[in-house]
Amino acid sequence: MGEHILVGWRPASSLIKRLLVCGAGTSVLMAVPVLAYDFQGYYAPQVLISPMRDDMIYTPAGMGIVTSKAGFRIHPVTGKGDFHNGVDLGAKLNDRVYNLLDGIVTRVGWRGALGVAVEVYCPYPDIRVICGHLNAYAVLPGMFVQRGRVIGYAGSTGRSTGVHVHYTIIKQDTNEYIEPMKYLNMLPSYVKALKSARAQLAVTQKLRQMQGTIEAKAKNSDTEDLPDENKPGSKPSTTPPVTPTPTPTSTEVD
Repeated sequence: MGEHILVGWRPASSLIKRLLVCGAGTSVLMAVPVLAYDFQGYYAPQVLISPMRDDMIYTPAGMGIVTSKAGFRIHPVTGKGDFHNGVDLGAKLNDRVYNLLDGIVTRVGWRGALGVAVEVYCPYPDIRVICGHLNAYAVLPGMFVQRGRVIGYAGSTGRSTGVHVHYTIIKQDTNEYIEPMKYLNMLPSYVKALKSARAQLAVTQKLRQMQGTIEAKAKNSDTEDLPDENKPGSKPSTTPPVTPTPTPTSTEVD
């Protein structure tokens, strides 16, 4: 009998339980579904870009329904008090996960409890965006990703009780967590600020500096590799990472 591979489930060999039928002495094999802790995801390299309006607030995945807020909570898996460094967004299996600001992919791969994750550095407003629990990723480190680019697909990899996308925002220079919903509400103002020649030049310079230093392959680790929530400055901040500056008029000189 051939072994069936279940996407998002453990391989069939780890699902087997052997039961003894009373009186018959016969072994029966039974498949038992379990959480997808070990599923490593896969690379789906198709380039998909969805046009986004500058003045609208978008969600990176699903309908933007928050199933678990950032901050302290009771963890749904461990049942213990836990610091949640991002928000969980409800989604369906393989829903597209979008990049919302121009940036460069800095990391892709397995990331401990986050499962399969994609990290993007956005030079403006100088933040790192992490999307976790993905079923698949559509980008590799070193790639430039524009606003609206699909970077992955929703899943339930890592320490997860169901399909969703974990969304974390980190200030690059201070390693401070930013409250994700506050950040999403500020996005239209960031997009507007990026229309200035000054901002575009600064972003281009930062991207060029980084591209040569990133190894273009997936990286796996047993830990999340995130800032320690017990250190000063690591708690979720309600302060925007940057106060957007107005777009320069035609009379301004750079």
